[in-house]
Amino acid sequence: MESVELRLEILRKNQNADGGWGYFPGKMSRVEPTCYALRALGSSNPCWPHGLRFLISCQEQSGGLNSGPGIPGATWVTQLAFPLLKQAGYETKSLESAAHWILNCEGAEGGIMQRLLYSLGKSKVEQDPNLKGWPWRSDNNSWVEPTAHGLLALHWMQGHAPEERIHYRRDLAVKMLLDRRCIDGGWNYGNKKVLGENLASYPETTALALLGLAATNHDLKASLERAKSHLAETHGSYSRALLTLALTIHGEKVEYEAQHPIGHPSRNLMLASIEVLASKGGSQAFLP
Repeated sequence: MESVELRLEILRKNQNADGGWGYFPGKMSRVEPTCYALRALGSSNPCWPHGLRFLISCQEQSGGLNSGPGIPGATWVTQLAFPLLKQAGYETKSLESAAHWILNCEGAEGGIMQRLLYSLGKSKVEQDPNLKGWPWRSDNNSWVEPTAHGLLALHWMQGHAPEERIHYRRDLAVKMLLDRRCIDGGWNYGNKKVLGENLASYPETTALALLGLAATNHDLKASLERAKSHLAETHGSYSRALLTLALTIHGEKVEYEAQHPIGHPSRNLMLASIEVLASKGGSQAFLP
């Protein structure tokens, strides 16, 4: 656990003056690495209140959060931040406006021509355009990672949005992820088949999709087996840590061992956070 303590110390020492964290030491604060750092440190850490104030400072009038200071426009990081704001007990108005933004942001696919080509079997991309998840930004198509975080955010939304709306988005997004699942059981970034060619899954996107599908009643045996294969075959710290988190949240007995016990040479702060979560079995940080 010495490597965990080292990474926690790196996170504590590299919180910026505005309360957030950058992707690397000394870089501008961004919502994504801040969310992962707060999850890794835990709510009892003295860094938490200042970090949460940074997150709320990024909330726009629409209710969504932008990705960081000087970058206007709410994005997918809203669903990444929502569970932390809920856990911290932020005021109802902020939580309800964020929940409203998340529930009303959906993929832009599903136009008349796209649906027609799909119904005729002539679409260049094999996916059901009627199934929508979440995009990276509004008015974009759905992708696996923002959809996974959207599903995780829904678990924390009770009391801040209509239950029927939460259930509808959850059902639609789960179907979308299952529809996009690759033939090998894992997930690519967005599609499973393009121009007649089956696409291979990737370790990190497979892990993120499985995180999003936690606490669902669907048969994910093939996907969990693919995740285990990815874990056995993959050497990258980022992918291995995410896969460990995903498998753990689904009840699989796996352990994460940092490949660089004295600190990752890239000094990647988000990676340090994910490694802490993987090493501590921190999958519970993603669900209530």
